[in-house]
Amino acid sequence: MHPQHTAVQEQRRCSRCRATKPPGAFYRNPASVCKACHNAAARLAGEIRRAALARLVAAHQAEYRRLLAAERARRGHPPGRGSPSGFPGPLRPEPSEDLGGEAA
Repeated sequence: MHPQHTAVQEQRRCSRCRATKPPGAFYRNPASVCKACHNAAARLAGEIRRAALARLVAAHQAEYRRLLAAERARRGHPPGRGSPSGFPGPLRPEPSEDLGGEAA
């Protein structure tokens, strides 16, 4: 019988945290990183990506707003409405800014 089909499952070692864990703590494909480490790395990558996007948009706000308005028009969203995308506050116009429309 194949060793993976035996009743006794051997422990595996995560290559990141170096902890010994049962096979269920790893994703299926031959992964050497446990689920906890994999998920932590994915969260960090997402945070870095969001921060980079926020910095890029902050550096090019006029161009971003123009492209965003064009995309909203293409999708049929009414102008001056908030975006359901969940972008943080600095990406939305402030009420004191004169953008030629209603404030969000």
